[in-house]
Amino acid sequence: MKTDPVTTELTDTATVSHSKKVSVSNAVTMQPPLRQLYSSTQIRDSFLKEVIAMTRFTMSKGKSEIPNHVYSIVELFNAEYIEREQQKSLLKEAYVFDESKALDLVKLVEVHDILSDAIAPATPGTVLLLDPYFAEKSIFSWISPVPLLRYLMIVAFISLNGFILLALSPSINETGGDIFHTHGIELLTNLMFYAFSASLGACFTALFQANNYIVVGTFDPKYAPTYWIRLLVGIMAGLILASLIPIDPHALNGLGKPTLSLIGGFSASLVYRILNLFVGIIEDMVKRMSTAVLGQDKTS
Repeated sequence: MKTDPVTTELTDTATVSHSKKVSVSNAVTMQPPLRQLYSSTQIRDSFLKEVIAMTRFTMSKGKSEIPNHVYSIVELFNAEYIEREQQKSLLKEAYVFDESKALDLVKLVEVHDILSDAIAPATPGTVLLLDPYFAEKSIFSWISPVPLLRYLMIVAFISLNGFILLALSPSINETGGDIFHTHGIELLTNLMFYAFSASLGACFTALFQANNYIVVGTFDPKYAPTYWIRLLVGIMAGLILASLIPIDPHALNGLGKPTLSLIGGFSASLVYRILNLFVGIIEDMVKRMSTAVLGQDKTS
């Protein structure tokens, strides 16, 4: 029995179309609930926390340019946030956000903008980070509410203790740390001494810069990795400056290698410029050598 090609093609097309619809419907039904993919309260909670923190900040600073009705609106949002947090702690995974009971998100954004302008140049994120109510709880929270500062202070404390303990060693002297004339435990002790000295300088500049941002209220946690990069680069720069770069001791005017490692840790850019200077000198030497070789070839 012969079949019509057109009919067969239409049947195949319908079959494919039906299979696509089935696959799409299956994909939709197989998708996890929206609550698992993305919390519907995440953005709202972020705004709420920043609004509450900024309100506390403005009240403590006596900001008079904020309209009085803003505080009453914030009080309502604060009550909503507290109630929802209580429900979350009570129901845990079974909690589902009920949008019908939530206050107007547009009004929340408007209040957020008003408070953001009032606390300038401080930023909402920094104010939230420094707020003791929302600060991350830790056994070291008494040091600082900012995790980065706590960790940097711990590193600085370890570096200071290591510097003091190694300074008691008889291996630490003016001629120590020469990688060409000393070896073994004596060389290791001196290099560790320089590393702790460089770490002190790097921690000093990192804490100083972070403190300035926090005082102004513009510290941004997303730049925290750059502080650790500066710390590591500072330690390397201190070791390079104290152990690898040939510097005449008589030209230092009494500055020893520990001081050089401290300076290298404090200003890694200084070591970077010194190394660039050496690169320029070597390039100039290579150019002169190549010019001399080419000149000899021409004369011969």
